[in-house]
Amino acid sequence: MNAYSVETMEIAIKRGEELHTKFVEEVRRLLKSGAVDPENHSRGLLFGVALENLADDFLRGERNSREYRNLKNF
Repeated sequence: MNAYSVETMEIAIKRGEELHTKFVEEVRRLLKSGAVDPENHSRGLLFGVALENLADDFLRGERNSREYRNLKNF
């Protein structure tokens, strides 16, 4: 691996630990929101929305960029 890849993986590992905490907090926030019917609700949907909400913090409007579209194709 080149230096960029090694450094990026080190950052990803650290961010992954931070994201774990943020993900759990976001799931808790969504559960408390009242929007989740515990009798009839998909946990996959709940987790997916929580992840999208976290992703929005990272992307900050970059979803329209060429680089974003290119990465989404892989």
